[in-house]
Amino acid sequence: MEKGFLSYKNSLIEYRKSAKKDKLLILFHGFGDKAALFEPIFPALEKEFEVWALSFPYHGESQWNEGLFSKDDIVNIIQEILSISGKDKFSLLGYSMGGKVALNMLVRFSQQIDQLFLLAPDGIKTHRLYDIHNLPEVFIRLFKSLMKRPKLFFKIATMAYRSGLLTKFLFDFTKNHFSTAEQRTRFFMVADSIRTFKPDLEKVKSIINAEKIKVTLFLGKRDEVILPEVAEVFSVGLSTCEVIWLNRGHLLIDVDLNNRFEDIFKSHSFHS
Repeated sequence: MEKGFLSYKNSLIEYRKSAKKDKLLILFHGFGDKAALFEPIFPALEKEFEVWALSFPYHGESQWNEGLFSKDDIVNIIQEILSISGKDKFSLLGYSMGGKVALNMLVRFSQQIDQLFLLAPDGIKTHRLYDIHNLPEVFIRLFKSLMKRPKLFFKIATMAYRSGLLTKFLFDFTKNHFSTAEQRTRFFMVADSIRTFKPDLEKVKSIINAEKIKVTLFLGKRDEVILPEVAEVFSVGLSTCEVIWLNRGHLLIDVDLNNRFEDIFKSHSFHS
């Protein structure tokens, strides 16, 4: 696996990539993650694809100096990868927030997508507590105000957790992503950027059917973030969507998932 950086405007985008293959697969991680997240599933993926895993702006070792990022930025970065790899068509894998990005990129590259892998994708049916832009404006203002007083924020969060108002997953999320000023800045910069990424599901489905794009949707049976209704909401009306349930919460990427990909790639249905 090769580690490197793509130059983009005044910034650097971290990547992990595998050896050259005929088929190209680009991986998008979730909020707070990085390109290295996908290392456990590289062994299976790199047998089938030339794999590029990217660290989004404000994530991993990417050095982003452009303020908010947009769909056009992601499009331009993908085009750079296509140029380097010498490919015209490619596949996408998006996990959590990366799933929302992947759905947008499918629209932008509608005739160039071979396959789409969605792992607990955001943007379809997310628990309202995990999607800040679906919350009332007064709550968002209060939340941003509390971020300026982190000690008070964590005191309130701890009390809410102990009283059962906050799940362990959400409590751990606050500890992992709001403890430092850098983490708090990242959250709001990414949240304000992703605001424009809400996918048009009807358009996405129309493209999938028209282009006959093979879609594999992975969902965790115990996921507190991405609701189980995603399976029906997304797959209804699609003739090329396979739904795979994993005995997991929201954290799906591990060696077991690598083994599941191995099985999928060996199956006749994947190649048909």
